[in-house]
Amino acid sequence: MTRKPALILCLIGSCLVQLIVVASSHAIPAFSRAYKVECSTCHTIYPELNEYGEAFLKNSYVYFGKGQKAAKAKEAPPTPKATAKPAGGTMEVKGEGDADKLSKLKGGALGAPEASAPAPAQEAAATAPDTAPGGEAKPEGLLLAAIPELLPISFTASIHATYDHNAVNELDLSTRALKLNAGGNFREKAAFFATYVAYSEGLRDNNTTTSAPLRNNGTDINELFVIWRHAFDTPINFKVGRMQPKLGLWKSNNKLSTTNSFAPYAYTVGVSEFKLEQPQDALEANAVLANRFFVAAGVVNRKDQNTKEGYGHISYKFGGADYLANEPEVDLAKEESIFDFLTVTVGAYGYYGKNGTPNTPTGVSPPIQNSYYRAGADLDILYKLFRLRVAGVLGKDDNAYLNLSSTPIELKSYVAAVEGEYTFLQNLIGALRFEYQDDGRGLVRRFIPTLAYAPLQNVKIALEYKHEIVTSYRFPSNGSSIKRPDDTAQDITNKIGTLGVTFSF
Repeated sequence: MTRKPALILCLIGSCLVQLIVVASSHAIPAFSRAYKVECSTCHTIYPELNEYGEAFLKNSYVYFGKGQKAAKAKEAPPTPKATAKPAGGTMEVKGEGDADKLSKLKGGALGAPEASAPAPAQEAAATAPDTAPGGEAKPEGLLLAAIPELLPISFTASIHATYDHNAVNELDLSTRALKLNAGGNFREKAAFFATYVAYSEGLRDNNTTTSAPLRNNGTDINELFVIWRHAFDTPINFKVGRMQPKLGLWKSNNKLSTTNSFAPYAYTVGVSEFKLEQPQDALEANAVLANRFFVAAGVVNRKDQNTKEGYGHISYKFGGADYLANEPEVDLAKEESIFDFLTVTVGAYGYYGKNGTPNTPTGVSPPIQNSYYRAGADLDILYKLFRLRVAGVLGKDDNAYLNLSSTPIELKSYVAAVEGEYTFLQNLIGALRFEYQDDGRGLVRRFIPTLAYAPLQNVKIALEYKHEIVTSYRFPSNGSSIKRPDDTAQDITNKIGTLGVTFSF
């Protein structure tokens, strides 16, 4: 047997072993548990979002499902007469809250409403998720306190088998990660979201025996933020905490690939590690306007840094379901039109920041700072089973290497990606991406085909390949910021294949 077929058999064998292991897991993730819906309600293949997943995300994790939409469409039902008092005698409303609201909530939950007048349809719909999520009533205590009945926590685990012909360990079967996810809303007024990395594979310590298992790379809170939804009865939502600032159209995990981020969202310039998809401590205001226009703006506050950073995002969606999950009206009496199936979303963003050591220690002058700017645009086209994503960003760093010298190196960056995706079957999707990255240090071109299969809705098997051609730049020795291709350097080609299993429960 030759070497390559043996490697392929190893990859397939590893995948099947992992699939057998996870096949015994029949649990579901947090949101699916909370709203009693399938994963496919919001995802194509987990974790890539579909239109309803986008609407759920943009509305602060408030579900616009069929049940709730139907409730909103109905006329308010006449208030039933009280036929029996709840066990324990007459309920008393205490505290400084809205007594009328509490009485209605209790009535809806226990079947003994105190209100004498019919509730408006909109208000009835607003209380529906509290009184009957999934058609079941909540206990009174949880209802009054707006506490989720089920603990909204889920787990995401991934195991990868990677082949890298440039690595010392060419075939690596040990890449693992475990992440905890939590999220939900409190009576559609406030929401929260959190992700916590419980385990990620670390590097081997060469001072220990090679038979020792790899260490945990470290635990950390990846995201933790709360949302004040529709503040002061306006369309504006306020987010505060550690989050991925809303810049591009897609979050870092909203993709088919499990290991390759979109280059425009995740590239490094010099030693400046700023990335668009990087969680940061921020305050953000966003809103859905006219059902299809989404705006967001925020301020970032880094620890040990006195200066603040700012960003803004706008996007508009043509066709398809809008950001409130209202489906488009299709006239079946007319001939089929391309616009019956075409959805186009365009977005643009800008970011201004400063890293380095703005709060310079005593005796160090001038401050070691790098001011950077990013301006980008995204395009998402969906037509029947085909999806096209285009993303591009322009960047400028005035001291990307954080030099102390009086001649800092200024770098400009140009990064773009285009990805075509096709759904062969409901649980089988393929994608091909091309990336162009000129980050001021070199030129990188990548070709990334991906094939993802979901045997269960909460299990994804992804086969990925990355063909990467790298050309380094060299700077003149006189400190000039004018880059030039290195005449003596040759292109470096990286070939990396990954077979990964991701499952959530």
